[in-house]
Amino acid sequence: MADNKVVIKINYDKKHPGINTAPQTVTVWHIRRILVAVLVLVLMLIVLFSWFGGGDEDSDTQIDTTEKVQKFNTPDAEMVERQEPPVLEKPVPAIVRQESANAESVKKIDSVKKPAAVILDRKIIRASLNTEPKDGEPGEPIKSPLRVIPNQSREVFYFSEIKNMKGRSLFHRWSRNGQIVHQKQLDMKDKITKVWSSKTLSAKDKGEWQVQLTDKKGKVYSEVNFSVNPE
Repeated sequence: MADNKVVIKINYDKKHPGINTAPQTVTVWHIRRILVAVLVLVLMLIVLFSWFGGGDEDSDTQIDTTEKVQKFNTPDAEMVERQEPPVLEKPVPAIVRQESANAESVKKIDSVKKPAAVILDRKIIRASLNTEPKDGEPGEPIKSPLRVIPNQSREVFYFSEIKNMKGRSLFHRWSRNGQIVHQKQLDMKDKITKVWSSKTLSAKDKGEWQVQLTDKKGKVYSEVNFSVNPE
């Protein structure tokens, strides 16, 4: 610390004997330099502590990880994994098998659908393919494909209920595989008119059928599609 002192010597004028001419020593401390030195020392201590103090924790952590890996890779653990019993499929109860069979039969039944008529104009109230009408109302819906027994025939009806077309004439047009085979004129006599036409089908009429409700210009008001298959 002696280097941080500054010594000043003062020589007084010898012409004035009354004044004490003996040199005096004045010590000036450089506080700023001292603080800088202390700060550097503290930083060095912190760096040394971080180097030597943190190394132990890292080594401990590395040892623990190695021990875990060694335990996991032991032959005992491999034997336990290999000796796990195989998963056996449980036998399906008879009730479940019966329900599956019933579901398959239901799917087969659903393949036979009731063809829905498509209504293309608001003046058409109802349209459907049915058995013979009763009391002015359509009969039972026809299912598609329509099964026809050889040497026998079945009559199907296309029912239409129409409003606000009194005095006009419409047509039921029956087509097989895209070819018109039958057409019936329908006269609208009332504000709301119920009309129908029919076609007798046999095994020789196998194919894709379509019935349309149209006017003279060919505008389609409703239609239905169905298939005919001999049994």
